[in-house]
Amino acid sequence: MSGSILQLAKRDAKHFLQKGGFEETIVLTTPSGDKSLSLTGFATKHHINFDTDGLPVNGKNAHVTVDEKFLVDNGYPVRNAKGEITLLKHKVEVPDSSGVVKSYVVKENFPDETLGLIVLILGDFKL
Repeated sequence: MSGSILQLAKRDAKHFLQKGGFEETIVLTTPSGDKSLSLTGFATKHHINFDTDGLPVNGKNAHVTVDEKFLVDNGYPVRNAKGEITLLKHKVEVPDSSGVVKSYVVKENFPDETLGLIVLILGDFKL
């Protein structure tokens, strides 16, 4: 076995996002619409959420997980001048369980700077 355990974990995480059998095709587009990129990653959408009291409610919860290095390697803008992940308001298109492609907008982004992944919390895309 070559490489540290951390390097192996990074490799495995990227493998599962790209061709591990759980991946979905995701299209990201900048808010201005000038750059678009198709990639694979995890996509989740369910209708279990929690209210301010912590009680379960029926509310849409959608997010995707993508590989930051893939975005950077393909010229997609990821970080601002301060080095922070800035994918808020980017458009995300991803199929749901029925295969219908739905459009969303990034409401929050959570980088995992250990594995190089970014979780994007999605909201409904409104024209």
